[in-house]
Amino acid sequence: MDRLLNERPVIAHRPDAYAGIPELYDLEHAGFDDDVEMYRQFAYATGDPVLELACGTGRIMVPLATDGHRVTGLDRSGPMLERARLALAAAGSATPYHLVEADMTAAADSPGGPFGLVIIGLNSLLHAGNGEEQRAILTAARQACDPRGQLIVDVLNPTPDQLQSLAGTALDGQWTFPDGRRVMKFSDRRVSAADQTIATSIWYDIVEADGTLRREVTSFTLRYVSQAELLLLLELTGWVDFECYGSYDLDPVTDQSDRLIVTAQLTPSERFLTRVID
Repeated sequence: MDRLLNERPVIAHRPDAYAGIPELYDLEHAGFDDDVEMYRQFAYATGDPVLELACGTGRIMVPLATDGHRVTGLDRSGPMLERARLALAAAGSATPYHLVEADMTAAADSPGGPFGLVIIGLNSLLHAGNGEEQRAILTAARQACDPRGQLIVDVLNPTPDQLQSLAGTALDGQWTFPDGRRVMKFSDRRVSAADQTIATSIWYDIVEADGTLRREVTSFTLRYVSQAELLLLLELTGWVDFECYGSYDLDPVTDQSDRLIVTAQLTPSERFLTRVID
């Protein structure tokens, strides 16, 4: 067990899939805040400081900072972190914060800790290439956490219907920048049940103000996990007191749930979720 908890595997180097698309990512997610209120309530219940792994452009951590929480955001993409830095500055929060360019497996070295709450949001854990790397991330999160701290992991719930709906080529959305540039996002996803992977290619077609067309392309592979596997990974990495939810309103997980949200503690403690829900 000690080896499972403390051994850090060799992590394969992967190119930064988000290096060329931070502005497009922000445009696409500008209207998505379904999970933010949930994180606000958990941060209120657990207390500072808060660590977000794979924080991206700050979609979650900026609202927490404006609420007055001390936050640290870690991401392996420098361009995404620069957008987060600008967003934090624009929000005008006077609360100290840290931004760290690093892999999630380096969470234990994050400044500002130990942390009362560690967040791994919106499929970020699935960007790990295999179960061993996912285990290493959860171990690093444990090492970064205060002894009475809490972890929240949000991943897709890999039901057969959801995996089938993801597979294939699709137009995912269309948006317009304030300056008039138009964007169309296309994706191609290949699902492998044998490998538990979703190989994803994304291309954004941007129509510039003068009518010229520019294309940004990126690709990555997600390694999805079932509820049973995620709970096992958490147990193997020293977490306890698991709670599972199927939505950002903390509904129970069902076969129809799109999300799988799991909370875990470092030490057994009295439940405080009534405070969160109330």
